[in-house]
This record gives sequence, C-alpha cells and structure tokens, in this order.
Amino acid sequence: MSVSDPKSGMFSKEYLQPDNQLQDHIHAYIVLQADFPDPVNRDYMLLPQVHPFLLLNLSETHTIQNKQTGEYLLRHLLIPPHHQSLSFRISPRMKILAIQGVAGSGSHLFEDILQLDHIQQQLSQCKDTQSMRTLLNTLLSACLKCEKRSAGSIREAVRVILHTGGNVLIRQLEAATFQTKRTLERGFLTQTGLHLKMFCRIIRFRRAIACIEKEKQLCWAKLAQDCGYCDQTHFINEFHFFAGCLPGAYIGTPSSFEQAIG
Repeated sequence: MSVSDPKSGMFSKEYLQPDNQLQDHIHAYIVLQADFPDPVNRDYMLLPQVHPFLLLNLSETHTIQNKQTGEYLLRHLLIPPHHQSLSFRISPRMKILAIQGVAGSGSHLFEDILQLDHIQQQLSQCKDTQSMRTLLNTLLSACLKCEKRSAGSIREAVRVILHTGGNVLIRQLEAATFQTKRTLERGFLTQTGLHLKMFCRIIRFRRAIACIEKEKQLCWAKLAQDCGYCDQTHFINEFHFFAGCLPGAYIGTPSSFEQAIG
C-alpha cells in the first residue's frame, strides 16, 4: 500500500561536511531516515536537477523503489543529472546515506566508488555518522588521486550558467572559458550526461521553481520574463515538460524527500 501525498511523512537527517579537497566535487553527505507517522509506504517525486546523487542503503531490507523501472535500492543507487521527473516509493523502514555531488562535477567519482563491493559492509560497521564521514572521505580522496583531469573542464562554464540562471549565450561561455562550442558541448555530455542546452534549461526551470516557492501572489507573465523565457507560452510548455503539470497545478514546493537530500 502507498500514498502519493508528497507532503506526507517526515525524514530525520544529518548533514556531514566532506573534506576541503572534495568540496569541488561533493556538496554533502546526508544520513537520511524515514520517520513516518504510520507503517505505510509513500510516493515521492524528484524534479529534474543537475546534481548527481549516490544513495547507499543502510537498511537490512529493500526500502526504496524506482517507480519508473520497478528497480529496488539493493546496495546503492546512482541518480545522475536528469531532465525528467523521477518517482520513488519509500518504506517507513528506510535508512540511507546520500552523497550529493556538485553541479557539473560528473558522476565518475560515484562510479569509481561503486566498484568497491565492500563499501556497504564497511558503512554498516561504522559506529557513528562521523566514522561514516571519515570512511567516505578516505575512499573518495583515493578516487580523486586516480582521476585523469580533462583539459575540457566545465567548472567555469557551470559557474557562469548558475550565475545567469541558465540565461547565457554560447558565445558568452566561449569567452568566459576560452573553449570552443564543440569542446563545451562534449564536456557537458561527458561530465554530466546532459547536453549543454538541456543543462541550461534545467537551471532556468529550477529558478522558476524557486520563484514559485517564495512568491505568494504570482503573475505568470512576469515570472516568465524574470526567468528568461521568451514569453508565457514558452514558460508553460517548458514547465510542463519538466514537471509533468501546468504551473498552476504545481503544489508550490518540492517533495519532502527531495528537500531532504537536496
């Protein structure tokens, strides 16, 4: 049995800061546990985003299911940057460790750490969350040392895109990064799995979501203009593409699961 109210249920969470040398790649470690008021599964949605996540199962049972694929979180689940909303069914027994990557950092570090079959056993043997933090810092730092750094880094391009809310011309990115359009497009696809244009579209959509969350009285035409859409129709079409609903039907806040790992 499940319920689909994204506001129902609660999560207890603890944020752990990664070491300084990892902070260009890892934003946070989050120990997250379901704290539902009743023994009922709940459905939650993750809106499109440009941050990769790695979920590591700390439960003894399968407590998260990807509703699109039917796949359960067994030991780990990699959620790369994505342009479509994802839906998950969560058990009241859920306990995970979520690693939130930095936008544009790619998921190669996560893919490297997933090669360590013993990581689940090591995490389960940690006596407290600080021990988990130490373990993850050690493993991820080792992965970084083995990383081959690409000359086509997109870090500066990501900074410009975030600063402009996704409203940036390719020639501006070329000037800011001293890279050609082709190099930038190849770098984004390789390091994020998203095309450069799609990356910008998601950032613009997330900016619109943030505006909807904080504004009590909305003028859709003004919101569309402020977020860089050419007109209200363009904004409505983009919103429906990413959120699966019209702006007026949006509940006004991301699901509590997204807020917990975001």
